[in-house]
Amino acid sequence: MTGDSHLVESPLQPWTATLVGLSEVERQHFAIQSDPLFSGVVFWINPILGESESARIAQLLEYGGGRPATIRQHGRDAAQKLNGVLVRALPPMVNHIARFYLPPSAGSPSNGDVQCATHVISPDTHFGEYQACVKAGVHVVTSLWVERSVMSGLHYIERYFSARSQDIFSGMVVAVTHMPAADKETLLASVMALGGQWREKMRADVTHVVLMKDLGPKYEYVKQNPQLGIRPLLPHWFKETLNLLHPVPMEPYLFPNPPMLEGKLTHTSSDDANSVALAVPSADTHNGSAYELPKPSVAFMRGYTVAIDTQLLYSLSGGAFARLGQRLGEAGATLAKPRHEAAGGKADSSNGNLPESVIADWDSVDILVCQHRSGYDYSKASRLGKIVGTFVWLYQAFLSEQLSAPTQRLLHYPVPPVPVAGMERMVISISHYRGASREYLIRLITALGAQYTAKMSKENTHLVTASPEGRKYTAALQWNVSVVNHLWVERCYQRWKLLTVSHPNFTYFPDLPVLNSMVGDTDVRVDKLRAWVEAPQGDSIAESSDMDVLGDSDLGPAAGTGRREMSAPVDDESGEEMKSVVDSSDELGNGAQASEDAPLALGQRRHTSRAAAMAASKNLGVIMQAVNTFEADMRKERLYKYRKSHVARRSLVLGEGEEEQQQAEPARHKRARTDNSNNGGGSGSSSRNVRIMFTSVRPSEEQEQQIFSMGGEVVFDAAHATHLVCAEIKRTLKMLMALSSGRVNIVSLAWLELSLAHRRWISMEPKGDDPLAAQCHVVDRAAEKKWDFRLEESIQRARKRRLLEGVTVFLTPQSEPKLKVLRPLIEIAGGEAVDSLDESRLRKLINSSIRVQNSQNSPNEIPPLLVVSCYEDSHMWPMFRPSSDKHMSIYATEVLLTGLLRQQILRSDDKLGNEA
Repeated sequence: MTGDSHLVESPLQPWTATLVGLSEVERQHFAIQSDPLFSGVVFWINPILGESESARIAQLLEYGGGRPATIRQHGRDAAQKLNGVLVRALPPMVNHIARFYLPPSAGSPSNGDVQCATHVISPDTHFGEYQACVKAGVHVVTSLWVERSVMSGLHYIERYFSARSQDIFSGMVVAVTHMPAADKETLLASVMALGGQWREKMRADVTHVVLMKDLGPKYEYVKQNPQLGIRPLLPHWFKETLNLLHPVPMEPYLFPNPPMLEGKLTHTSSDDANSVALAVPSADTHNGSAYELPKPSVAFMRGYTVAIDTQLLYSLSGGAFARLGQRLGEAGATLAKPRHEAAGGKADSSNGNLPESVIADWDSVDILVCQHRSGYDYSKASRLGKIVGTFVWLYQAFLSEQLSAPTQRLLHYPVPPVPVAGMERMVISISHYRGASREYLIRLITALGAQYTAKMSKENTHLVTASPEGRKYTAALQWNVSVVNHLWVERCYQRWKLLTVSHPNFTYFPDLPVLNSMVGDTDVRVDKLRAWVEAPQGDSIAESSDMDVLGDSDLGPAAGTGRREMSAPVDDESGEEMKSVVDSSDELGNGAQASEDAPLALGQRRHTSRAAAMAASKNLGVIMQAVNTFEADMRKERLYKYRKSHVARRSLVLGEGEEEQQQAEPARHKRARTDNSNNGGGSGSSSRNVRIMFTSVRPSEEQEQQIFSMGGEVVFDAAHATHLVCAEIKRTLKMLMALSSGRVNIVSLAWLELSLAHRRWISMEPKGDDPLAAQCHVVDRAAEKKWDFRLEESIQRARKRRLLEGVTVFLTPQSEPKLKVLRPLIEIAGGEAVDSLDESRLRKLINSSIRVQNSQNSPNEIPPLLVVSCYEDSHMWPMFRPSSDKHMSIYATEVLLTGLLRQQILRSDDKLGNEA
């Protein structure tokens, strides 16, 4: 079914011998009659399928009466190029990045000359137009939908060939034999619920027949028709897949002679492909030649323009940047020149402040390479639908000579800049995961902010194991350590949240050791990326009137749990305290091979048409080779820059090089040292650690080094900050949280510059006498006039009393920003954020609030219940009206954003109506 062999005069010819005759019941559920077969189908094929496969699918569709969608004028050059996911963009941006026309409901023209897509053929949903397709009702299906429809002569219902990864049985057609009626009904219902189909009798379009014995007419049909590719397998495969909600390798459950019936898997050399290849380039770091990409044999990136994130670019030497450009050129790509080079000048960071972006021309950029989900470049690229990937992703692309969507792999997409809340208390060990799988999990654990330990002791909180056996597992049960499989680690990373270990998916272990070969199949949750992408024009969370995303030609003219308590000492049978546990397989070092007699998982996961197009990019060993190569180069490049700069004091750019390892201190000792040495000399310095947060401005690398040398820290959370540095007043999340806390000093960039120049922290205490403090206040009269407030007065109000102390804020579902965005703001201001209340409490709060509203004594007193809503939720307003003469005021979210800025809520502000 692959290659150019089907590009013949009659593409239906290979299928004519296997036409499927479905029963009336099966047709009612799964297919409809259509003549021609693809009548009314207007298709667009995702270029990730490749030229040959795309041509074959297009020929089948056109032969069956389908028509290609009209390519948008601005997308003609990009029609055969990949794009990235579209995150937190204004609605018009969809039309700007769309490579084809969507139905008129999505804003496309309705004239007869334009063919609007009804179907998108794609192996996955990782492309920029996907969300717009969902809203417009466009079907996103795999190429199996085309092939199966052609084979049967019937137009299959699209939902059974979904490209969504959640539909784990998508494209499967199941027949069952030798099973009790109740079990059969349960299995088929589960298959349909997760995207598959069933057949009562054997048909030519059946893909899998489920049976317990290799006997009976259905099994004979499979043996007599090998050309159909029907796979006979045990029902155990469905049980394991449903318990994990993730497909397990199918080979151990396939007839004839399924290893599952033998009860074990034996070692096979095929597992060697899963080992880690530590191919670190021999770059001479003293001439800046790190970041050595493999030399490509084909121009697989032809036509793409690659930009480097501003922060990452400034960590590269000139030599490294030149060599990177050379390799990209050999792959057919262009490395975007930084703004200063495009203008013929030199970069100037002598003022200690990195430019907001060094990317001169965003319109020409196709790919942004960056390491963290933060900063202007990351947010801008995400809002414009550019491909955003890490250097690890770029290395992997050169190793496989094939581009894939970075969101398909956790390590291929930028990591959030802050650890997962609560993960710093987690101490995690691993058992029964080997080779590349083990390396991969260690990377995820450390990225989450947890501590990985090769040996397990009573200090551990979690054991990640592929099999419920061994010394570590026994000790974990004895010491009350949480035992989970690798899915817990991957899902915590995917959602960037400390998930409960009690979920059944995380505590299930298949009968066969197949988990090791499943590591790395989890993708990035695109719907969760919005929280990391700053709103247009900085990280403002305000309404669209504050946004200026269209100002720089973005649009063309056409368009948990805490750590457990220490248990009592547990003695082994000899009476001696067991201080640590090491499995025999865990004694191997990083990259070491497992012993030949170790029980390893057999087989590779079967690649359906969805996975076949990117099989090379899904080799975990290749991914880990890219990870190790990149990290080694980063260490060398940082060490090179450190030596070149001749900085006497140890700096952050050294990273994890040899010199830092020799003088490394435990984190807790380093923290204690900086706390005690924080007095920079002179008045105004504090014995506590200064923790600085930045918004709308960022420190230079040199400034960060000075901050740390003076005992300070750079933080990203207002809950831990002592100072917020900003250049102007914007209603950013950081600004509003710092102001609402009543304890964070809001200062200008001059405060940082003066503090570093004088080698002491300038005191901003209200009653302080530091002569330099007057120069450090934030002055932005334009913003104060715009929102009718004075920052000094807001700060004074916040210090006296938290604005929402004792107030319950009720947000209706369609309000923007959403509850999850506003909750931390409301809580740090002393309030409670809810989206539902029990009837008795709601009634009590409404009555109390009405009395406050009607009171003339305190006109600006905030009622106990503050209802924030929007006109889309107006159907909910009557619940806040207990009687015809009593009603609550309903406010827009603006009342919170402006109120927190003013630290004062006026009842007359932002009402949606006088009556609920």
